[in-house]
Amino acid sequence: MRKKVVLLGEDEKDIAEMYKIAFDKAGYDTVLAYNGNEVIEKAKEVTPDIILLDINMPEKDGYQVLKEISKDMPMYQLLKSTPIIMLTNYSNPQDIDYAMKMGAQDYLVKTEWTPELIAGKIKKYLA
Repeated sequence: MRKKVVLLGEDEKDIAEMYKIAFDKAGYDTVLAYNGNEVIEKAKEVTPDIILLDINMPEKDGYQVLKEISKDMPMYQLLKSTPIIMLTNYSNPQDIDYAMKMGAQDYLVKTEWTPELIAGKIKKYLA
């Protein structure tokens, strides 16, 4: 059985590596993308089972990535059953509401979750 693929959009490389270690330990194949354009490119290449997406990224932010996925029909068809979880430090209700309206299935504030807890949380989306 193949490992589930987690695509993580996170511009801070040290943080991305920290999550990758936790996700790999949990048995996932983790693909890292350091900006919004790279998230889009890698999503097309690897067809991830789940996407974790930071809001604050260069080139395209997380909101722009969500918008592109929903507006680009081939991209939408490719990812329509892929859960997208926002993983960010923005915790105000407006950001959460906007992300959910744009198509995110969940919203996690980084400071409230350890990487290991996040690995456990995404398990329910990959079952």
